[in-house]
Amino acid sequence: KKKKKRKPKPKAVRCPLTKDQMIFLDYKDIYTLGKFVSQQGKIADRKRTGCSAQLQRKVALAVKHARHMALMPFVAK
Repeated sequence: KKKKKRKPKPKAVRCPLTKDQMIFLDYKDIYTLGKFVSQQGKIADRKRTGCSAQLQRKVALAVKHARHMALMPFVAK
């Protein structure tokens, strides 16, 4: 019999919002929102950001507000 190789567990990603203990996420804070957006301009998923579902919804809403106010691009060049 062949032994199955175990895959190493991926490291748990911690949310930068809870790490910095940010209470209020503002759409004008482009530096913080940039951590949650990929190079192509897409909002990163929960696995990649490490946020809870509630925080991920707030991040998505803040990014959408920033895009609407022309603070962030909709797509990358």
